[in-house]
Amino acid sequence: MRYQECLHSIRQLNEQFRHYKSIESLFELDQWSMLPAEGAAYRQQTAAFIGEQKNALYCGDEARRMADFLSGVKLEELDNDIDRALVRIFRARYRNAVHTPVDLLREYNLMKAECMNAWKQARQAQDYGIFRPYLARAFDLKKQIALSINPDAPAFETLVGMTDEGLQVREVSEQFDRLKTGLRSLLDRLQTGHAPETAPIPDCDPEQMEHFAQRLARELGYSPERGSFNNRVVHAFTSFMGPRDARVSTYRNGSYNLIFTYLHEAGHAMYASGSSQEIIDAGLWGGVEGGFHEANARFFENMVGHSRAYWSHYYPQLQAKLAPFRDISLDAFYAATHQVRPTPRRISSDEVTYSLHAILRFELERDYFAGELSADDMAQAWNDKYERYLGIRPQNDTEGVLQDMHWAGDYIGYFQSYALGNIYTGQILQAMHEDIPDMDARMARGDLQPVYAWMQDKIWQHGCCYTAGELMHRLTGTGLDAQPFLTYLERTYGALYGIS
Repeated sequence: MRYQECLHSIRQLNEQFRHYKSIESLFELDQWSMLPAEGAAYRQQTAAFIGEQKNALYCGDEARRMADFLSGVKLEELDNDIDRALVRIFRARYRNAVHTPVDLLREYNLMKAECMNAWKQARQAQDYGIFRPYLARAFDLKKQIALSINPDAPAFETLVGMTDEGLQVREVSEQFDRLKTGLRSLLDRLQTGHAPETAPIPDCDPEQMEHFAQRLARELGYSPERGSFNNRVVHAFTSFMGPRDARVSTYRNGSYNLIFTYLHEAGHAMYASGSSQEIIDAGLWGGVEGGFHEANARFFENMVGHSRAYWSHYYPQLQAKLAPFRDISLDAFYAATHQVRPTPRRISSDEVTYSLHAILRFELERDYFAGELSADDMAQAWNDKYERYLGIRPQNDTEGVLQDMHWAGDYIGYFQSYALGNIYTGQILQAMHEDIPDMDARMARGDLQPVYAWMQDKIWQHGCCYTAGELMHRLTGTGLDAQPFLTYLERTYGALYGIS
């Protein structure tokens, strides 16, 4: 086998792999929006079959020959960044596929529908006990899969690496400890500071709010030629169907928070569909999974969508379209969108406390896989951490350990990504301000093109050619660093609350 022949085969594998991933994305969208309860079992059998076919791509003789040929190749010796990415990603997928027993993978895939149904029933009954055995089984199977892939590493280390490539649990824990200390210090000072004067903001007509939020998503740069809106899900998400097809799914309500949900999901969608043609041709489109994808979403939700500059332009338009805002000043609205008030719900938490929600979930997963927690302990441990970190205690299991779909929906080892995303946004914002010093002034005039163009040029066009760590070094010259995000929060909320 020659080198170019090997790369050509890898590209072909990538193309087939992405076809299967697109099918899985369609299944996920259907599962969360239209799949009838009695259709779930057969759908899961079909999804398990597709998963097996996707896995089998890397288990055949051709893949093994390619792996043998590349075994002595060092990434730094390869000709260009795309070749390095192709080899890096092939090696990871090959390792995961050949070391995961087919029967174990099938068992896990088949039980996911039961797990999801049990979670839904448990939420409705506010009874973790209904979900507890399914969570235990899901975590046990994930542990077996992780240890099959790499028996020499702790299971959680492997799971975190599969979501956030290149990061180690130790590094994540160190930055989270730094972030947690800074956030809790800021939270204590804000709670003793002078809260800005605000006004209660009533809900609006859901259809009007939805239309306005969709318009804002489009004006960020989310193109109707590359995606669509669906409002039939409980938790908002974005489906990556193809290199120019990223669909946003949300819920319907009249709260102004729906605006930030749309901006968040538009960030995911623009990143996923913004790869260059060269990257698409190599099958490397879609963006870096995990924390860096969350960073793109959180950046547009918070650094853009929560900024005073952004609303200087858009608030008069919001007032013109939605009557309840006409008697509320921009100052009062801005203060309302920046209230710091600990809540048990992650998705409705404020910008200061949000990362604490993600960190405590990461710590629960870490401790579970380390043998320090069991499924029987999880609800109690969840509530105890909420009380310790946020000073509140969930009133029931649905408000507590059952609030997220992640553990029922095959996102075990994912929660660190949300807090990592916030850390990355601080670093991205710092780099962007250096390149666009008048960024705020432009946003205040409604000119979002410089932000879109910067993201396209610096991040989106590269797809998943680089790891998050490599992208950070290209953007900032440093690795993962929580300090820029803490600095951003101190500056934004310190000014509002009159603290130093």
